[in-house]
Amino acid sequence: MSGHVPVEAYRSRVESIAGGVSIVMPSRRSMLLAAFIVFWLAFWVLPFLGVIPARSDGATVSHAVAPPPFFYVPWTIGGFFALTMLAWTIAGNERVTIDTDTLSVRREAFGLGFTRRYAVASVRALRVVEDASWNSSFGGFGRGDPFGLRSGSLAFDYGAKTIRFGSGIDAAEAKYLVSRVIAAKPALASPT
Repeated sequence: MSGHVPVEAYRSRVESIAGGVSIVMPSRRSMLLAAFIVFWLAFWVLPFLGVIPARSDGATVSHAVAPPPFFYVPWTIGGFFALTMLAWTIAGNERVTIDTDTLSVRREAFGLGFTRRYAVASVRALRVVEDASWNSSFGGFGRGDPFGLRSGSLAFDYGAKTIRFGSGIDAAEAKYLVSRVIAAKPALASPT
């Protein structure tokens, strides 16, 4: 027994594709946040179910006045948002694909998600950045980004905007990923 701390394996998967590279990175995982969302959802759903309780013979009895129908729209949207964030926290992935003319960043959980596509010719200065949301404001809550959808350890400039991604990886893994991307697409390292 050597007594050394085991070497941590990379959590991301990198694959070479025609004309580029594909990377799959896990989302920021927080079981404490997931437990909170489940607890919150339980109390969010109970009033929905408790408005019209069922009797043992199958008939319904209303003990309270049901809320107006328009109440259910924002209530349902809030529940859907919480379920989406729970799925992202438990099973989310960021899939970055760089081919001959497109850099796409897809955020998905259980196969559902959204994709942003960027013209490779306009992407500049792919780099590793410090993900400050872990260092301050209790996991990003104070910065308005508890799920890591606007932060990350990787960034590139796209015109006058900086695009960040890779919220579930740390700086060491981000450096490895940048080196793999730059090897496949050297122009992305150019700061100009």
